[in-house]
Amino acid sequence: MNSICVISILVTDMNVAKEFYCNKLGFSISKEFSEDLIRLKHDLLPLLLYKVEEPVTMNYPLQAQVVPGLETDNLLQSISELSAKGVEIIYDSPQKCPAGIYSAFRDPFGNVIELLEFDHT
Repeated sequence: MNSICVISILVTDMNVAKEFYCNKLGFSISKEFSEDLIRLKHDLLPLLLYKVEEPVTMNYPLQAQVVPGLETDNLLQSISELSAKGVEIIYDSPQKCPAGIYSAFRDPFGNVIELLEFDHT
């Protein structure tokens, strides 16, 4: 019971979600179960887009919440590329953390996702 088997991302508009997660973040659709449930291709852990009625209201980073992280080898380049695609970046410059540096952005529904560049020294 202590093994995470899936990450569900709750969205209010599936067409907007497909545009954001596929065209802006680079995921592709693995399977459409229904108009309300889609699995994205991801090697490590299944990612599901699930349609709900209301967007989330988060006070990142001050409220308790689950925040998925995407690994990048070049955080500055990733911030620049996402910003150029119109993604709402929370930290324009890298923030330090014990494992390296990070930034964060919001999806169109208020979900926060972090970008992590690990220190490999």
